[in-house]
Amino acid sequence: MGKILVLTSVDLFSAAEYSHKKIAYVKYGILMHCAHNRIPKNITAASIIIVCLAVNLFGFPCHRSALAESRLETASSKREKPPAHPGEAYPAENQTLLIGIGDSLTQGTMDATINATTTQNAYLQNVADSLAHVMNVFFSQPLLDYAGNRLQPFSLPTNLGVDGSDIFSIEGIAYYQRAGTPISYVNPDYLCKSIVPWRLRSEYDKVLYPINLLARRPVSQIGAAVWLLNKFQFLSEHNNTIVMFWIGNNDSAAAALGLGGENPAFLPIPLEQIEPEIKPRVRFLLRWAQNKGIVSFAPYTMANIERNVTVLRDFSNQYDHLLTRLKTGARSSVPEAELFVLTLPYYSSVGYLFDSEDLEFYLRKVNPNYTLPATFKRVAEPGQPITDPVAGDRVSLLTFGCMYLLLHSNYPVSYVNQILETAGKQNDGLVLSEEEQRYIMARIDDYNSAIKTATANYGFHAHLIDIGQYLNDALTGKTVITIDKRRINRKWCRGGGFTMDGVHPGYTGQAIIANYILEQLNEQLGLAAPLYDLSEIMQHDPYIDRDGDGWVPGPQYAASGFTELLFLFKDPDDSDPNMQPNLPVDVWDLFSDILH
Repeated sequence: MGKILVLTSVDLFSAAEYSHKKIAYVKYGILMHCAHNRIPKNITAASIIIVCLAVNLFGFPCHRSALAESRLETASSKREKPPAHPGEAYPAENQTLLIGIGDSLTQGTMDATINATTTQNAYLQNVADSLAHVMNVFFSQPLLDYAGNRLQPFSLPTNLGVDGSDIFSIEGIAYYQRAGTPISYVNPDYLCKSIVPWRLRSEYDKVLYPINLLARRPVSQIGAAVWLLNKFQFLSEHNNTIVMFWIGNNDSAAAALGLGGENPAFLPIPLEQIEPEIKPRVRFLLRWAQNKGIVSFAPYTMANIERNVTVLRDFSNQYDHLLTRLKTGARSSVPEAELFVLTLPYYSSVGYLFDSEDLEFYLRKVNPNYTLPATFKRVAEPGQPITDPVAGDRVSLLTFGCMYLLLHSNYPVSYVNQILETAGKQNDGLVLSEEEQRYIMARIDDYNSAIKTATANYGFHAHLIDIGQYLNDALTGKTVITIDKRRINRKWCRGGGFTMDGVHPGYTGQAIIANYILEQLNEQLGLAAPLYDLSEIMQHDPYIDRDGDGWVPGPQYAASGFTELLFLFKDPDDSDPNMQPNLPVDVWDLFSDILH
C-alpha cells in the first residue's frame, strides 16, 4: 500500500509533511490505489479506520466544528463575540495548541447534560474564540449530539475535560474512599480504549477518541494530554502550547452534592416519603439496593461526607504527581508548554443547595402555608436580608424536587417536613448542616493551598489563576458582580449564574469565568485578547429570570433523564410572573423512570 500503509504504523502527525495533493490522493484515491496495489492480508478494519482518521487530521487547525453547528442548535450566533482587537498577537507562522484538562466545567456540562450547545457556550470555547483574535489557535472540541453520541469521531480533540473527573480518575484511577475499596485501583472505564467509533460507550471514550488509536494504547485524560504535547510540538519548532488545568472539583463534589460514589452510591432522595408515589418495581429495587449496601439515601452524615472528600495528603501527592507527569512526560526536545493552573470554588455554596429562603420561596408557590420545621437552621430570619450566604442548613436540589412534587400532589406540610425532621430531630442524612458546609469549605481551602504550592514548585512555565477565590467571593457575598443592574449570586434560577442543575454556570456565568481567565492570560503572556460584553451575553442567556418569578425559560432542545425532569420546571412565559411551570399528570412515573 505504499505511503498509505505508513499511516497505519507510525504516528500520523509525521504525515503532515505531505502536500495537499497527496492528502487529496489519500482522501479520494484509497480504493483505486488499493485496487492497483492489492491490499496486504494484514490490513485490518482498524487500519482502515486509522487511514480515515488521518484524513480528518489534515484539516486542522480549526477551533469549531462546522458540522456540529449545522446539525445542532447553538447560541453562538446569538451571543456577542469579543471584538477584534488591534493589540499584540503571536507571529503568524506560529500555531498555539490549546489543551483543556478538567471535569464537567471544562467539558461544558449544563443542566446535567452535555451536547454541542452546552460545550460551545462553555468557558473554554469562549477562551479559544477570544484567543483566535490574537493567535493562530489549534483547538478542537469532542462535540456530542443530543443523544450523547460523538459527532465527527475522527476529529482529534484538544479539549480533554471529562464530566465527573477527579484528580485520580483523570489518570485512570478509582480513588479508594469514593470507590468503597481498601485501595485505589485502575478502572478501565476511566480510559479511552474503544477501537471503533460506533462503540464509544464511556465518557472517556466519547471525549478522548481517537487519541488512543494514535497512541496505540488505552489512554487516560493525562495520557492523552502528554501525547498531544509531544506530537503537536513535533510538527514545528515555532508551535506553542497553552494548557488549562482545572481539576479537583469532584474531590469534594460528592460530599457537597450528596451524589456519586460506589459501594454504596449516594442519592439524596427521601425514599420513605416518596414510596407511595413511585412505581412499585422501582420502590422494590431501591429498597433491595439499600439493604444490600449498593445505594445510600443518607449522604449528609459526617461519616459519609468524610468518605466522599479526598484525604488532603492524597490530594497533595496526586496533584504534585500530575503536574510532574505533564512536565516530564514531554520529550526533552519539545518546548515546554505554558501551564495555567486554576484553583477550586466552593461546591458547598452552589445554587443546587437550597437554604431556608429558597425552600420557602418555591414551596409556597404550591402551598402558601408551607413553613420549615424549627430544627432547620435558617440563612436569615424571615423577611430579613441575607448577610451571610453560607449561614444555615441546606438540602439538595433532588430533595427539594421531591418536596415540591409531594406538595404539588396535595400531601400536607406535616408529611413533607418529615423529610427534614422526625419527632423534633433533624434528619441528618438529607440535611447538609452549616457546620458540614464549613467543613467542606475548609477542605477546599486546603486543596487550594496544595494547588498553589504545586504550581510554585513546577517552575517558570506554570501560572496560577486563582479563579476559586474569585468565584468563592461571589458565592459567599464578599464580592458583588452586577451586570445591567442585575446582581449575580448563588441562588438557583434566581441568581443568574447557574443552569437549571444548580451546579454548572449558564452562558453568563461561563462568560464571567472566561473573562477572568482571559485577563490572566493577557497579563501573564503579554496578549491583548478581547473580553466578552457580559450585557450582550445576558440578553440571550436562557438562564436569566427576567420576570422575577424564580423560573427561567432554559434552552430549547429536548432532553432525557434527569435533565428532562429539570426542564419540567422551565418558565412557560418569562414575561409573566404569574405563569408557573405546569407539571404533567404522570410526573411521578417520569420520576420513577429516571430513578430506575
